Amino acid sequence: MKWLIGMLFIAMPCLAFSAEKTGKKEIEAKFEQLFKSVDADGDGKISKEEAALKAPAMADGFDVIDTNHDGGLTKAEIKAFTLALEKKRREFSQQLEKADKNKNGTLSREEAAALPNLNAHFDEIDSNLDGQLNIKEISDFLRSLTAPAK
Repeated sequence: MKWLIGMLFIAMPCLAFSAEKTGKKEIEAKFEQLFKSVDADGDGKISKEEAALKAPAMADGFDVIDTNHDGGLTKAEIKAFTLALEKKRREFSQQLEKADKNKNGTLSREEAAALPNLNAHFDEIDSNLDGQLNIKEISDFLRSLTAPAK
């Protein structure tokens, strides 16, 4: 499940930003191009092996994305998963905004108490030890959860 958190907080903001800057047709064209580049045999589905070769994060979450459990990821399954991730990212963003009572763009220990998962790791997340969590610290922490073991 670590990969899900990573994708949610790393990849999805990039896609959301991209969606704001480009039109729907451009996004669809980019998706088609990416899908084709991973679907090496051109059968309209991405196998776990194809994902492992060209999209390791997708391979890590393959079984979750493959909702019909047929061993292949369709465009519809990937899009549905992406939409669900985007929804979770927006919800988390709203939770962060709501928790930031003084609207200074950071979370104090008291504000973070409203978010149990952040609160439980407050000292670990607060990398500059200023008693405040900023979005970079939160992102870096979430990224560290998905980093491959060395």
